[in-house]
Amino acid sequence: MKTLVKLLVTIVMLNAVGQVGWVTWRYYQLRDSAAESVMFGGLDSPTTIESRIIGKAVDLRVPLTPDGVVVSRQGLRTQADAVYTQDIELFPGYAYPYTFS
Repeated sequence: MKTLVKLLVTIVMLNAVGQVGWVTWRYYQLRDSAAESVMFGGLDSPTTIESRIIGKAVDLRVPLTPDGVVVSRQGLRTQADAVYTQDIELFPGYAYPYTFS
């Protein structure tokens, strides 16, 4: 019985680590793609860069809405800010909302 409980706790912990890892991986992919779009989009309009970021979020299945993305340009400097909240299922049936920015 003791072994069964340890096995169950281990499975639950591995599930939580896997869920957090998967969501974090997609966040970093989106962040890298957004940085690339800003860095190499010097001739593109802020609206085009914003569309690229949202398109990548859709590809990664990240819940980023157009309201959560702001791309601004001041002279030669372009900046993109994005904020979204994603539920991370740490335990089956229990989701923890986490805000990424």
